[in-house]
Amino acid sequence: MTLVFMPLLVYPLLSMAFQKFALSSLSSLSQVECHVGVESERAGTRLTRFLQVGQDLLQAPAPAGTEASETSAKPPLNFNAEPKIRWLYGDDLRRGVASGELDAGVVLLEGADLDQSAGFSRQLKCQVIYREESALSKIAAEYITKRLDAINQSYTTNILHVRLPTEVELEPIAGSGGAAAFSLTTLVPLILILMTITGAVYPAIDLTAGERERGTLETLMAAPVPRLGLLIAKYVAVLTVALFTATANLVAMTTTLVATGLGETVFGAGGLTIGLVAQVFALLILFAAFFSAILLAVTSFARSFKEAQAYLIPLMLLSLAPGMMSLMPDLEFNGLLAVTPLVNIVLLARDIFEGDVQPTLATAAVLSTALYALAAIGLAARIFGTDAILYGGQATWADLIRRPEQRRDAATLPGAMFCLAALFPAYFLLGNLLHRLPGASIGTRLAASAVVTALLFVGIPIIAAIFQRVRVASGFQLRLAGGVAFLGAALLGVSAWPFAHEVFLLNELIGLGGIDPAKLESVKSLLDAWRALSPAVILLTLAITPAICEEFYFRGYLMGALQKSTRPAAAIVISALLFGAFHVIATSALSTERFLPSTFMGLILGWLCYRTQSVLPGMLLHATHNGLLLMVAYYQDELQARGWGVAEQSHLPAAWLACAVGGVFAGVVLVLLSTRKR
Repeated sequence: MTLVFMPLLVYPLLSMAFQKFALSSLSSLSQVECHVGVESERAGTRLTRFLQVGQDLLQAPAPAGTEASETSAKPPLNFNAEPKIRWLYGDDLRRGVASGELDAGVVLLEGADLDQSAGFSRQLKCQVIYREESALSKIAAEYITKRLDAINQSYTTNILHVRLPTEVELEPIAGSGGAAAFSLTTLVPLILILMTITGAVYPAIDLTAGERERGTLETLMAAPVPRLGLLIAKYVAVLTVALFTATANLVAMTTTLVATGLGETVFGAGGLTIGLVAQVFALLILFAAFFSAILLAVTSFARSFKEAQAYLIPLMLLSLAPGMMSLMPDLEFNGLLAVTPLVNIVLLARDIFEGDVQPTLATAAVLSTALYALAAIGLAARIFGTDAILYGGQATWADLIRRPEQRRDAATLPGAMFCLAALFPAYFLLGNLLHRLPGASIGTRLAASAVVTALLFVGIPIIAAIFQRVRVASGFQLRLAGGVAFLGAALLGVSAWPFAHEVFLLNELIGLGGIDPAKLESVKSLLDAWRALSPAVILLTLAITPAICEEFYFRGYLMGALQKSTRPAAAIVISALLFGAFHVIATSALSTERFLPSTFMGLILGWLCYRTQSVLPGMLLHATHNGLLLMVAYYQDELQARGWGVAEQSHLPAAWLACAVGGVFAGVVLVLLSTRKR
C-alpha cells in the first residue's frame, strides 16, 4: 500500500514545490542583476538610447482601440517582472556568454542614430546572444527584445513604413564549462529508477532472507521442484512488484505534469507525449529486470531481514553514485557509458526526453543491461538455497568465486550467460576504439581486430571454463567428426550464401531496412582500401579468425550449456538469435540489416553442431561462407569484366538459386550420412 499511495502524494508535492520555487524566483526577479555585454561603450550608449525609448513606450498607456501584441521574436520565457541590467564591454561576446561570464551579449550589426525630435534616421540591426539552457540568460534576452519590439510596434502604428527602426536576431548558443544548467529531463528518469529500486527491495528481502528467518525455506527446498525453477519464480515475483511500483510512479508523474501544465516546462515545447511515456516505461521494465536480479543475488546471502537490509544499504548508496553522476549537464552519452549499469538507462531516458537518441548507443545500452540481468540471475542461482545457507551455515562472499569440486562436461547456463555479459561490453568498447585508432593503416586495424576477437571469444570462455572446471573437449564440443561431415559442411558454406542474400533482401519488406546509399558508399571505399592488401590477409583476419573464434563460443561453449538446460531445438534457436543480435552491434554503426542473415546462418550452424556433436565442421562452414563473400567483393571488378556481376541489392538469378538448392541438399545429405548411426 505504501508503494502505491506514496507516488500519489509525492509527485503532487514535488510539482507544488517546483511551482512555488518558480513563483518565488519570479517575485524576486527585480532584485536579480543580469550581465549584458556589448562590444564598446559607444555601442552600449546607442543601444541604451533605443532601450530607453522602448521602456517609455511600454510604460505609456495603450491607445484606445488597440491590443497589446506579442513579442515578434523572443525566448520561450515571458516574465512580467524586470531584472536589473549591468552593461559590460568586451570583444568576444559569444565566448563570454557560453562560459557564463555574461548572461547575454548584443552585437550591433549596423549603427544607430536616435533623435526623438526628428524620428529614426537609421535602422538598428543587432544580434542578441543567449544561452538556451539558462533561465537568467533568457530573461536578459527578453528584456532587450521586448523594448526593441515596442519601438517597432509604435512605429508601425503611427507611421506606415517598409523599414522598421530596429531589427533583432536571436542566437541561442550552448553553454560551456561550469555554467551549464541543470536539466530536469535527467532528474525525472532518475527519480523513476530510484522508485523502481525501492519497489523491488522489500519483496526481494522477504522472499529470501525473510523465508530463511521464518524457517520456511527448508520446506520449500524439499519440494520436488528444481532449485533454479524456485529462483525464477521468486525473480518473477520481485520483478512484478517492481514493475507495479514503476507503473504507479509513472502514472502519478504523468497525471501530475498534465494536470499542473508543467509538461512543457520540464520536457520542452512538445510536452510529455504518450510515445515518450511508453519508451520510458520500456526502459523501466529493462532496469527492473536487471536490478531485481541483483537484489536476489545479494539478499540470498542473508539469514535474517536485518542482515539483508545491512547488505542493501551499501548497494543503494552505490546505485546513487552513477545516478548522481548522470545529472552532470555536460555529461555526454558515449560508448563507455552505454555499457555502464544504471548510468546507461538514465542517460538514454534523458536523450529520449530530449529527442536526441543515437540508435547504436541505445541498442548497446539495452543489450548490455539485459545481459547484466541474466548474469545477475546466474549469480543468484549459484548461491540460492545452498546447503551452507539452508542449514544455518555462515555464507560468505567467497561462495560466489568458489570453484566446484567436480569437473563438468559442459558449462552451466548461468556461467555461459555471465561469460556473454562480460564479452559483449568488452567487444563493443574495443571494437569502437579500433575503429577510431588514429594513424593506423587498414592492415594494422584488421590485424588488431583479429587479435581482439581471439582474445575475447576464446580467452574469456577459456578462463570461465577453467574457473568452472569444465572439460575443454566436451565443454566446447571440440570432438572429431568424420571426413564426410566436413565435406558436407564445406558444401553448405559454398551453397548457403544465396539464401542468406535473399534473407537480407527481406529486411526491407518487414521494416528492418537495407543498406542506405551513404553506408553503401562507405563500404565501397572500404573495399577499395582492402584491395591494397593481400587476399590472404583479408581471409585470415576477416574470414578464418572470426569464424573459428565465434563458433568456439556461440556453438561450442554457449550452445553446449543451452543443450544441457533445454531441448536441442530451443538451444539452436536461442544461440542463433544471440548470434544475430551480436552482429547487429558488431560494427561501429547499428546494422539492423545484419540480424536476419546472421540468425539464418546461426540456425544452420547450430543444426550442424547438433548433428555432428562437434563445433569443428561449423568452423569450416563459417569460414567458407565468409571467405566466399569476401573474395566475391575483393574480385568484384574482375568478375564483372567476365560477366558475373550482379546488381546491388537485387534478387539473384533463378539459375543461381537452383544451384544453391542442389548444393544445400547435397550438403545436408552428406551431414546426415555421416551421423546416421546417432
